[in-house]
Parts: sequence; C-alpha cells; structure tokens
Amino acid sequence: MDPMQALLMRLGEAGIPLDPRIIEAMMEVDVRGFSDFDPTPFFHDRPLVFLETPSGGVKTISAPHMVATLLTHLELKKGHDVVLIGAKGGYFAALIGHLVGSDGSVSVYDPSEEVILHLEERLHDLENCELSEISSLNKAPKSFPESSNRVLVTGSIRELPDWLDGSVSDGGFIIAPLGGEVNQTLIKRERLEDGLHDTALGSVVFGPVDIKESEAGIPSPDTLADVLEEAAAFARVHEAMDAKTLQQMDDLITELRCLPDDLPPPEFNIEFDEDEGKHPLIEILSSAEEWLGGLWPLLAEMFNIRIQNPGAPSYDSSSKGFSGGHEDLIP
Repeated sequence: MDPMQALLMRLGEAGIPLDPRIIEAMMEVDVRGFSDFDPTPFFHDRPLVFLETPSGGVKTISAPHMVATLLTHLELKKGHDVVLIGAKGGYFAALIGHLVGSDGSVSVYDPSEEVILHLEERLHDLENCELSEISSLNKAPKSFPESSNRVLVTGSIRELPDWLDGSVSDGGFIIAPLGGEVNQTLIKRERLEDGLHDTALGSVVFGPVDIKESEAGIPSPDTLADVLEEAAAFARVHEAMDAKTLQQMDDLITELRCLPDDLPPPEFNIEFDEDEGKHPLIEILSSAEEWLGGLWPLLAEMFNIRIQNPGAPSYDSSSKGFSGGHEDLIP
C-alpha cells in the first residue's frame, strides 16, 4: 500500500479529522518533493526536517496529524486568498494551493533567505503562489495583500501585530500559535461584524518562524524569563513548588525582565577579566544558584515534551487517545 494512503488510514482510525478534500490533497501533493531528508519519520507521523543550517538551525515540516488538523481548522474553499507566515518547506503552500484552486492564491512569507531559496526550488510549478522574504513581523511588508480570507502562522509568536489583524477580510480569520517559546495556545482570531473574536483550539508546541532562532546559543534574559514564567505557572496549577520557591521564581523573572533589551550575550570563549566584573545575566543567575540549582531536574521534567504521533504504525489507540491537549498537537 502507498505509505501516504496507509498513514491517512491510521490517522482516521486514531480520530484525526480528515475530510475527503484534505485526503485528496495529501495524496496528490507528495511530501518527498519538499525535503531531501529521509521521509520515514513523516510516514510515522513525525515532523520531517527540510533544512539545516551550518550553525545548527533546523526547520521541519509538521507531523501529518498536525498538517491535517491545521488544514481542517482553516476551512479552505475554492477561490480563497491565503497568507502563510512560516514556510514549512513549501509543503503547506502546495497543499493550500491545491485546496483553493486556480481562482485562489497563496502568499508565503518567511524571514529566512535560505528558506525562500528552498521554496523557489520546490514551488516553481505552483502558479497561484507568491514567495516573499519578510524582515520582521513588527510592520507589514510592502508586498503584503490588503485583504485575505485566511492567515496561517506556523511558528510561535507572543502576540499578533495589529497590521496582521487588519489584513483579514470580513468573515476571515487568522490561525496562530500564541504564547511563549515553550508552549502556546493555537488561536483562531475571526473578523465578525462586531470585531475580532478569539477561539482557543488547543495547546501546542511550535518552534520559531525564523530558522536562526532555532540555532544553538545562549538564551537572552527575556527567553529565560519566558521559560521560568511558564514553569512557575505550571507549578502553581499542579502545586509542584512551595510558596517560597514560587516567590523566588517571580523575583528572578522580574530581575531578568529589567535587563536591557540590547544586552550582548556573555562570552565564554575569552579569558575572563575579574576587574571587569561578571556579566549581568551571569551575576543574576549566580545569585540564584543555591535555590535554582536544585530545581533543574524538576524544570527539565516539566518541559520533557512527549511528541504524540497517532498515525504511527505502532500507535495503540486504546492507550493513547487523541484528546486535543498539550501533547497531542505538537507539530
């Protein structure tokens, strides 16, 4: 049996929503045309790497169960104009292009030149698709459509910019994973007659839109604060820390947030000069070492994300139901 056909059958048996149009699109658009890496993980319902950078950055095509879930939430029709922010290797663009047809359009934006070059090689036959590099989400690119029926953001983002909210036509909507770097909530923001309305579609974990942000490096103070903030929120819900520790976490988060935005990262590849003093980030973490050090095993367990793959050949639906929660919707 064709591996995609077998995969779609397993996804259906696991309860993943699959209407006939989505099945047809996923059968028609071959994911192997969008990555030179071994496609086996994809057919086992895992993310598929499509690009790696020399600095260790990695970009993936979402696992099939997430692909099907997002396509279902988009409610695409023939003639729709769709904006895709974050390319996902071109696979999403090809699927969306198939679903909206020649009367519709797909506009793809990605902040990485490497990703755009990858898309140009893979999507040159897709006539209803335009590709653009975007420098930042802080302001609308010049080429951005004035009005779109659907916008899909495929990477984590804390808040949607106002200009993006304003780009959606009446009755249209944006789907985006809103939240911190560790986990997000998939939000559907719909434009109705009385304004914008948000609907939560489940907890998810998406990587960043920009491949550079996936490269290994020293996290910024804000990133560390994000992680600790999410850990503290988790600990409060599950009563995993005492009140004193939670207060220490809150104080540390405040200190990290107070560091300047343009603070350069500490450098560990040069000889340390004691006369210059410690880097502010290192100084703050060192002062918290006594109580924070003992929390690392607990923090590691909190963020030990188990990726669900209900479409895998060995998936046991009797023991791992698809509930739509945090671990089910990891891309």
